[in-house]
Amino acid sequence: MTEKPGSIKPSDTSILIVDDNPQYTQLLKKILGLGFGYNDITSVDSPQKALQLIEESPERFKMLFVDYRFPEVVNGGDLLLKLKELDLMKEKVAFLITSEPTVDNQRQALRAGAQGVVAKPFARTSIQQQLDKVERSLQMDSKDQF
Repeated sequence: MTEKPGSIKPSDTSILIVDDNPQYTQLLKKILGLGFGYNDITSVDSPQKALQLIEESPERFKMLFVDYRFPEVVNGGDLLLKLKELDLMKEKVAFLITSEPTVDNQRQALRAGAQGVVAKPFARTSIQQQLDKVERSLQMDSKDQF
């Protein structure tokens, strides 16, 4: 079982956004920062750069937003699988971002350890729902431990 952080509250959560579209990255940063109060947000434009950052500092990022489609062969689902394979998903919450939220994308995201799928174009309410769902799950998990 993959260990998760105790909480994803803005005060103690560092976020990594992995998306090659600068407009979507800026929009997501704005929603997470101004909308929800997260102030430690880093972004990269490729799965390779994300893997490098996470390998260099495995404990740094607690929440990942990873786009599914990239021009390279490697996609966001592949990145999440690689992180899981390298045991780098501990203490992390991940969301797959996609403009095509197909059943196959969702299955791959869940197999790779993602807690949800965030559809493009971003809607503040759908991101809030995803964050709330994960926070409730984390709180339930922490209460189950004794």
